[in-house]
Amino acid sequence: MIDRATIDKIMDAVRIEEVIGDFVSLRKRGANYLGLCPFHQDKNPSMSVSSTKGIFKCFACGKAGNAVSFLMEHEHLTYVEALRYLAKKYHIEIVEKEETAEEIAHRMRYESLLVVTDYAQKYYADILWNTEVGKAIGLSYFHERKFTDETIRKFGLGYAASRPLTFCSKALQDGYKKEFLLAAGLCLEREGTGELYDRFFDRVMFPIHSISGRVIAFGGRTLKTDKSVAKYVNSPQSEIYDKSRSLYGIFQAKNSIAKEDKCILVEGYADVISMHQAGVTNVVASSGTSLTVEQIRLIKRFTEKVTIIYDGDAAGIKAALRGIDLVLEEGLSVKVVLLPPEDDPDSFAKSHNLIEIREYIEENEKDFISFKSDLLLEESQRDPVRRAQVIGDILQSVSAVADPILRNIYVEVVAEKFDQKIDSVLAKVSEFRSKKKALERSRRRYEDQQHQGWQPGADRPEAPLPDEEPADAQPSGYPVRDAYLAVLERELCYYLIKFGAYPLHFEKDMYYGAEPGEEITVSRYIRESLEDDGLVFVNDLYRTLFDRYYAFEATLSREDPEASQQRIIRYFTTSDDEALNQAVFDLILEEHVLTVKTYEESIPPEAQLLSTTVPKSVLIYKLRITEQQCAATTKEITLAQREGETGNLRDLVRRLQLLNTVKNRLSKELKRL
Repeated sequence: MIDRATIDKIMDAVRIEEVIGDFVSLRKRGANYLGLCPFHQDKNPSMSVSSTKGIFKCFACGKAGNAVSFLMEHEHLTYVEALRYLAKKYHIEIVEKEETAEEIAHRMRYESLLVVTDYAQKYYADILWNTEVGKAIGLSYFHERKFTDETIRKFGLGYAASRPLTFCSKALQDGYKKEFLLAAGLCLEREGTGELYDRFFDRVMFPIHSISGRVIAFGGRTLKTDKSVAKYVNSPQSEIYDKSRSLYGIFQAKNSIAKEDKCILVEGYADVISMHQAGVTNVVASSGTSLTVEQIRLIKRFTEKVTIIYDGDAAGIKAALRGIDLVLEEGLSVKVVLLPPEDDPDSFAKSHNLIEIREYIEENEKDFISFKSDLLLEESQRDPVRRAQVIGDILQSVSAVADPILRNIYVEVVAEKFDQKIDSVLAKVSEFRSKKKALERSRRRYEDQQHQGWQPGADRPEAPLPDEEPADAQPSGYPVRDAYLAVLERELCYYLIKFGAYPLHFEKDMYYGAEPGEEITVSRYIRESLEDDGLVFVNDLYRTLFDRYYAFEATLSREDPEASQQRIIRYFTTSDDEALNQAVFDLILEEHVLTVKTYEESIPPEAQLLSTTVPKSVLIYKLRITEQQCAATTKEITLAQREGETGNLRDLVRRLQLLNTVKNRLSKELKRL
């Protein structure tokens, strides 16, 4: 952790025009500097850099920030990595907290494993380029696959020979320790003798890079036709490599993905390499594993748009279907492209040029509704039961869409496409979402019971709080971004601070997320109600309070509501954040100072009304958000009519209709309370 004093020293030394000037050509204009914005296709200088204020602002795309945020966005660095970059540039020594012996040992071991894998990549590449066997077998194979020398070097490809050119003996000879060779998965140990032998031999080698470009693992492909020999041998899970969190080609593709605002997802190593060689460089692969949540979140760091390209055969189609819902659940938009049955991305890229590949993708990519319906309805035209199953399968995917507005648009699309009533479709989607929530709650309860031997009735093990603020935290100032929403967000925070641990008691079916007899606390109701519609507080102060509340609540043991709330109040009122501290005092004390006795006496009556007042506050907040979206969409419609954008107008009108439907429903629910 970098201490506050060092951060201040770095920010005092930074000259933002020098930092941005390393990446963008700037010219002086008055007190500021102007340059082409690197975050969009800027033809005229739109980015202004203020040296006196230490900020930049693009007046075309809206990107703005300071030197740290510029580096984070442009170079895809974390907050700490950006600070380290600036510290190095301005020759400032980083002062961090003292590491424990265990932390030092872990860091040294981690770095040692990366040193070993880097050595291995260079070794395999040297065999490929500089030995007769490497050239005759490995390099010839890559050339047969039509990989150019430039491409081979770009991806660090290599060759693992068999005896006498063994990696293990060479690595030991060069001083690399046995324990690290084994831990990195490069070598194996014979039972009895303890002798090391190579995991990879007689194989062409594909190094796998981390997002920062470090080699973390390998995939080795055999060139033998013997069916008894595994086609691929891959590095095992290790301290530096988790295949569920890694994407092949992410290091080579990340800048292109961010620039084009789209990630193309394929299956294998050769698919990625051939697409890059053809000029389509925003391509990564899940490397033969089923797509995981962690891989999707890695993509989301650079874009929220994914196009999945799979083979047109049955296996490719099934793989595409499996990945769709997972991508949607993480809030990304997804399209699918199926190649002709005789092609895969590797062969298709080799037989077409860049323009042809891009045109094919643009003309053939389908949204998930069209893809699933076109694919599945072919086999169910005359079977009403199967047709109902297909519609249900599509609605299952719709229910996974995180954005509530987009989800409602898809509901209308499905209703129109399959001639169904919107209310029926909406009800089915809500049913799917409720079932998923119930399963998630069951899973969480089970994990609670298993976590460190926890049993019902016992205290929950305490979870550590983060010791460092997130990069975008604002320790002071907290500007109000929407005065009306600030009032509503303040009210929800009031219920959290004073009554978060108190139970709510609903009549039957009043809260669809509840199970019969299940206790729902105020804090859970507020969190799940907002999460269900993808809502996040817009005002910095209340968003910070909201996030810290749930982080601290997770550390509390299962105790009575009053005791929990006292601990929560004590935590917040001893905060070293003055603005947050004052806000919590205001929430507790309201406009007049209460004695402890008066405060305690005021809780029971209000607590009895929570089942009405809390839902009402949540509904009013949602209604205000929806009204704002209606107003914004109305402005877009007016602009589209003025500029004659008829193609976009229909979608905007449909969006407004759906928003009005949501607004009316919320109003009716408010009247019912």
